[in-house]
Amino acid sequence: MISRKVSWTAILPASLLVAGNLLGIGILALPIKVGLSGYGPSMVDISVICIIMLISAFIIAARLPADKKHFDMPSFFGQELGTSGRWIAVVCNLILLYGVLVAYLSAISTIAVNLLPVNAPHVLITILYFLLVTSLVMFGRNVLKKGNTILLIIVFICFIILVSNGTTDFHAQLLGYKNWALLPLGLPVAVSAFHFHNIIPTVSRHVKHDLKATRKAITIGVAIGLVMNIVWSSIVLGSLTPIVGPDSIFASFVHGLPATVPLTHLLHSKIFTTAGIVFAALAVTASYVANGTGLFGFMRDLTYTYFKTDNRLIIGCLAFLPPLIITLIYPSIFLSAVDIVGGVGETILFIVLPAIILLKSNRKKSRLLSILGYFMLAVGIFIFSYIVLQKFGVINLTAHLGSA
Repeated sequence: MISRKVSWTAILPASLLVAGNLLGIGILALPIKVGLSGYGPSMVDISVICIIMLISAFIIAARLPADKKHFDMPSFFGQELGTSGRWIAVVCNLILLYGVLVAYLSAISTIAVNLLPVNAPHVLITILYFLLVTSLVMFGRNVLKKGNTILLIIVFICFIILVSNGTTDFHAQLLGYKNWALLPLGLPVAVSAFHFHNIIPTVSRHVKHDLKATRKAITIGVAIGLVMNIVWSSIVLGSLTPIVGPDSIFASFVHGLPATVPLTHLLHSKIFTTAGIVFAALAVTASYVANGTGLFGFMRDLTYTYFKTDNRLIIGCLAFLPPLIITLIYPSIFLSAVDIVGGVGETILFIVLPAIILLKSNRKKSRLLSILGYFMLAVGIFIFSYIVLQKFGVINLTAHLGSA
């Protein structure tokens, strides 16, 4: 039941803000990563992670101080879990923020090289886009912020166009493919696809810090995101062949391509191509500016606290040059970057640590909450372990694909 002091006119815009934050890099990567396991396993990945990320958002929202103007993840977890929690959050926050900037740069340059009718090298496109978006972070983010609502509407429209045009070469029999051994492969990117937790304070402010209304707005927003991810993944998995072919899911996985690239090659539709490019450009740019601003502020706090410097040039170099260098060295790192962001940074920050908070605060008060906390903790540790073992070559994906 909604509090009388909060109207639906406040709740619905807040829920759309959550849904808008779920339209981005995760949705571009999700069908390729979950698609290798097939439609049935992918729906398990998406549904389980959606529920866990929703619960973790509730845990954070319930403990969010209403009087704080700035939300800082390390400080929040330091408040809840002490010094060790703070430093774990610091490391994971850096992995998250650096990782998403690498993913953004790689995604845009990959889409531009594959879809735009220009013969420009990866390096040039990456540098030009980097200069544009980093300049927005450093000097012009207020301009983008003022047009955020319009930008969000355009992104939603582009997504609707992608979905409607993406059905033109849909074959339901392709959804029958499944490889349950690869189900864990999609879990990290599913975490990224349902990550919005940094805007929980903004959602809370929209509904006057009313907890019930905040939960309602988050639930509606996540439900919209769930529908979007299921519909989009269904279209991609019902259009692309799983293993065989230059535009198969496996080929896209190997080359680190966002889902819009192989679909564009398959459909030969100018409308789909244009919508895909605009969607990626606007969604990625808005996310880059938001996360880049967070990284700049975070790095500024660290450099001032530990090195007593507030030099914007030094802070900017520390914040933005590492992602640029990594992307230039590994231009096709998009899917791997999303893996590390989701499987390490976001999994620990938004699954493992909230699970520990839940278990700590519950302390045998509710058996159901204890079971829920241990389940979240187990899933989080599993995802983190799977990614680490995969990146170190302990888990052989080729062997699993060969059995398909």
